Amino acid sequence: MTNEQPRQPARSGPTLYLESSGIDLSEALCTEVFADTDESEYRVVQVTATQSFESVRDALDTRLEQINDPSEAAVIITTPQAEEDTEVTEVGDQTPLYGFRVSPDDLTGISIAFSQLIEKWEQEEGQVKICLRDIESLLPYHDTELVYRFLNTVLATLQGAGADVHAHLQPDVADEQALQLFRSLFENVVDQDASTLETGSASAPDAKRERSAGTPGTKEDAPSESRNRKSSGGSQSSGGSLASARMSAEEMDAFLESEGYGTLAFSGEPPYAVPISYGYDADKRVLFMHMAAFDGSEKQSRLEESTAVSLVVSQYERPDKWRSVIVDGSVSRLSNEEIRDRDGLSAFAESEMASVDIFTRDLANLDFDWYVLEPTSITGRRSVGSM
Repeated sequence: MTNEQPRQPARSGPTLYLESSGIDLSEALCTEVFADTDESEYRVVQVTATQSFESVRDALDTRLEQINDPSEAAVIITTPQAEEDTEVTEVGDQTPLYGFRVSPDDLTGISIAFSQLIEKWEQEEGQVKICLRDIESLLPYHDTELVYRFLNTVLATLQGAGADVHAHLQPDVADEQALQLFRSLFENVVDQDASTLETGSASAPDAKRERSAGTPGTKEDAPSESRNRKSSGGSQSSGGSLASARMSAEEMDAFLESEGYGTLAFSGEPPYAVPISYGYDADKRVLFMHMAAFDGSEKQSRLEESTAVSLVVSQYERPDKWRSVIVDGSVSRLSNEEIRDRDGLSAFAESEMASVDIFTRDLANLDFDWYVLEPTSITGRRSVGSM
């Protein structure tokens, strides 16, 4: 960051800093990664396109003279003059510093660098703080939507690993649609020039914010179909009466709007279902989704046979505290112009960001298309007297 900003209140979820005036290239290090690091054990990572490994190392050395040293540190430099070897040195009081040089046109290479760090640190104690700097430097090399999906999966994966992530972006280098897409990935948006903070989806229930964006739930997180059938009967003998009730249209609209993440089931044999992000327009009662296509994609194969789908969105805390909504309908593809005309981007900004796996598939070989799910029926049930 160019200047020290007034500290904002601690907030969950990733933060995006809008740097309208640009980042001072003489500032090699983002100091935000050292904020609120009172723990004796912590690790920092910076991704940057503007500095050499040596300049970041020197800046980090200077910074560590004033603060508690991290246990380990890493810098991922995106440069067209990338070298394959990883550089290792020390900063501060014998803190290991790992340096990765990756070409900006190699999103998979950036993902692999993160994967190596996550794997190395997964059993270690302490917080990991990550700065994604110079996001706009990727745009000349990739389509905007590809960068968007890349950031989507990076944020989801790093948060799923317990990391505290923030990013910097110069908004004047992106058009309005691109800026809106990038902003939708972050729970908090800070305008550095205005020193203000916007909280994405501030009206959403706290239950949504307790989950890491894009992290699929476990079996315990959502009621299974068989469990829902038992509940729909009115009671269940497992230590007491666990009555259920139908959800009203208003309850289902509010629930679908607040969640943004579910399981999409396609027609055909054998059954096929995938976790999916969605945005819900409660006024029009339609859902918007962004799906990847690639050679051999099962989703695309199923849609070519039939556009009929079912979306299951559920929330489960315990046997007497759950909700579940099923949306049956058909999906159709939308052009970029159609998704803008239907204001689908605003609805999709609330989604929980289920994503492709960037660590096993080359994003350069993927296409992404917008879809709308037009419901033929929406049904829901909930436990009585809770949630």
